[in-house]
Amino acid sequence: MGDPVLLAVAHGTSYAPGIATLHALLERVRELAPGLRVELAFVDHEPPSVRGALSAFAAADVPVATLPLLLTAASHSKGDIAGTVRLVRHERPGSVVTYGRPLGPDPLLLAALNDRAAEAGAGPDTAIVLASAGAADPDANAEIWRAARLFWEYRGGGAPVEVAYASATTPTVTESVQRLHRLGHDDVLVVPYFLAPGKLPGGVQRDARAAGARTAEVLGAHESVARLVLARYAEAVGGSVLMNCDTCQYRSPWPGRENKVGQLQEPHTHPADEVPDAPVSAR
Repeated sequence: MGDPVLLAVAHGTSYAPGIATLHALLERVRELAPGLRVELAFVDHEPPSVRGALSAFAAADVPVATLPLLLTAASHSKGDIAGTVRLVRHERPGSVVTYGRPLGPDPLLLAALNDRAAEAGAGPDTAIVLASAGAADPDANAEIWRAARLFWEYRGGGAPVEVAYASATTPTVTESVQRLHRLGHDDVLVVPYFLAPGKLPGGVQRDARAAGARTAEVLGAHESVARLVLARYAEAVGGSVLMNCDTCQYRSPWPGRENKVGQLQEPHTHPADEVPDAPVSAR
């Protein structure tokens, strides 16, 4: 039957350069693993949908390892993609559909972040703001602080690495840059913790410049990210996926938030799933 297909699932965006960057990343993956079939699906905006792609593979009896092409474990990896995997397994008994874990944090990601910071001219005295999307999930937001601390350690300590969010929570990019300026750091670099350009990364870069900081590029098609995708694939295929989920909202209740403990993960509807015979191939 051969190796399972690597189906990478991204959030999706209506911003064409963002889609192009994701395809470029997966092309790096193909270059590192010749012969492995690598495909891309999306939670929203762009076809094919996760459900459409998985259903096509299952109907063709093609095994597939589903990987969230996401940096943190938040609603898309915990709910939308996981819920879709569950539904396809239920609809197609006997189909081989495994599920991997999100990319971060990981030493390979830290290496890629360090390269992006260096490309933007960061030195040992440059204060960093690691700016992510932000989420309604407290566990996902806390994970960015962990990534920032690890990045500070990776850089050898020294100038601080702060956190900012582009949406859903605080501190904002503007607030974090201003705080570092008040603490006496004149050289501040905002490093976007995003895989591809889009609306939120664009807002991060705009707000950073307005606040008097320099900006780095998104992670993009960095070789270390491509190697990490393959590492997550190997975990999923080998059955060695280890999730750090003790504070996940599906395991722990959070005050003031909807109690999701023990609930089944339910995906939201992708526009392509509402169109009969959406363009998905299981060649």
